[in-house]
Amino acid sequence: MIHQQNVKVLSTLGAAETASSGTATLTIDTSGFDHASVAVVRSSNAATTFMSVLKVEESDDNSSYANVTALVGGGAGGFTIGTAITNGASITKIDVDCRGRKRYLKVSATPSTACIVGINATLSRSEDAIAVATDAGVVSWVRG
Repeated sequence: MIHQQNVKVLSTLGAAETASSGTATLTIDTSGFDHASVAVVRSSNAATTFMSVLKVEESDDNSSYANVTALVGGGAGGFTIGTAITNGASITKIDVDCRGRKRYLKVSATPSTACIVGINATLSRSEDAIAVATDAGVVSWVRG
């Protein structure tokens, strides 16, 4: 088995700009997976602040969420939000060990300046083999 092919992909992308007071979110059901790799992407603009808010929360029931302290940008015990580049897309990658975590993760990103925000997640280390496109979270799966 090629482990890189045994993954599930999730994504959200703002169809229009996310306002500086707006928040893009992606909820991830980690059931059956031991690892999540999240990429938060911001379109190019003049602001060097990547996001004013960038965090991961967790929940058992997909309704009541609590911050994952180590995964809160700028928070006590969290991480430092990186500086954005202004001449191209900027990306922050967050890796989450899902073992010992609650089932649902929610990634939230609020830009400091209006821009397009995308959040992509790849779930890996699956309990079961990923064999078809729907299991992989995609509409089609091309192999060659």
